[in-house]
Amino acid sequence: MTARPVTLGGSDDRLRVIKGRRLRRPSVAPWMIMVAVGVLAFLGLGFARTSLDRSAFEIAELTEAIEQAEKANQLLRLEIARLENPSRIAPLAEQLGMILPTDRNQLLVDLPSDQGFVARLDSGGGNQ
Repeated sequence: MTARPVTLGGSDDRLRVIKGRRLRRPSVAPWMIMVAVGVLAFLGLGFARTSLDRSAFEIAELTEAIEQAEKANQLLRLEIARLENPSRIAPLAEQLGMILPTDRNQLLVDLPSDQGFVARLDSGGGNQ
């Protein structure tokens, strides 16, 4: 068998060629943009999460440092109270030759009347 060319009929065939649109392939660009946005969002969330975790660790360290400082402050306040205790200071003052005064002198200060007050030391020791 040999191949024979197909013969076209006469010039008045009923079939004819019409120029149409060229078929387009689906565009990949929108999908690439969506993938890029998804990857960037994922990386952004990861970065935000790590920075929040780092901040949480720093806050925990600062809280621990504050607690230690408060403990040290409390110990220092107790030490101050112990050192200011009159029962501890009185024997030390006596060793240095300090004594409580036995006589009291009354002090009266007259100020000019335009000032409106007078300072006076009462026998009770308080100023009025």
